[in-house]
Amino acid sequence: MLKILMAALVAVTVFSTAAAFGQVTMGAAPQEDIEVAIDSNGTAHVLHIVAGNATSPVAVQMIAGNYTGLSVTDVQGNSVQYSSISGNPMSVMIFPTQRNETLISYNLPKAVTDDNGVWRWDYFAPSDAAFTDFHFPKGVDTIWVVSDDKSTARPVYLAGKGLRQIGNGMHLAYVTNEPVKIQAVQWGNQTFNVGISTLANVGPAAFDQSARAYGFDIDKAGSFVTVIMPKALLWGPYQGKINSNATLTNEFHDNDTYAWIGLMPTQSGTVQITGTTAIPEFPLFVPLAFAISAVVATRFFTKLNFK
Repeated sequence: MLKILMAALVAVTVFSTAAAFGQVTMGAAPQEDIEVAIDSNGTAHVLHIVAGNATSPVAVQMIAGNYTGLSVTDVQGNSVQYSSISGNPMSVMIFPTQRNETLISYNLPKAVTDDNGVWRWDYFAPSDAAFTDFHFPKGVDTIWVVSDDKSTARPVYLAGKGLRQIGNGMHLAYVTNEPVKIQAVQWGNQTFNVGISTLANVGPAAFDQSARAYGFDIDKAGSFVTVIMPKALLWGPYQGKINSNATLTNEFHDNDTYAWIGLMPTQSGTVQITGTTAIPEFPLFVPLAFAISAVVATRFFTKLNFK
């Protein structure tokens, strides 16, 4: 089993599933683990690992979607007798067994859909499941869990791991191989590279040392924005605003030299990130050499050699 990143914050981002799970099933509730591997085309490959029950049949609820390739086997791959209960979500009835585990696998084509470069899935967890373990395509560094009203989003940095979702479900979003713009700030004889990862267009940036603020324009409301901030330039905790209005700011990952700051501005305009301290002022006789440029980098992480 792949390593899983426990992200308890996902548990608070749940939404109503009463209508989706209105069907009646028979059988004992399963003891199971659910793993979902999403491929680059948006197909979800699902595996239910169900503990054996020697005395009672077990009704296992599937994840809702268009099912293909349903298979019910033991751990050696041998077919297992079962009965399906129609509906969406469908359920699978496993008869009493001495097996330690039964494996139910199936595919959900186009479970995750491409919305102008953002892959999205309104995921409803089976009502009898405690959690779901997700694995994402190569090139996904961060996933976003969007609120019901689409006004806020919480980022989770994956660091090559999976994600454990706890609760009834989540509005899941992510970008594969998201472009990163590098904005180079030169202050005195030092250069600081700030990374901005977003699908929106990013305008010229401005660093105000006295206000401890870093700002730039974006042209698309509701865009996911990750700012990779050098701590030596601007130190957290951070507060983000869009057009001078407060917006949700998440410092969701850091290392010794950089902080990852996530925002989802609800409108286009000027994003401003304010920290608690900025690079110290130089003596007045030192001329201020200040230039900012933005270029598209293939991978900001490679350019700066941090992990």
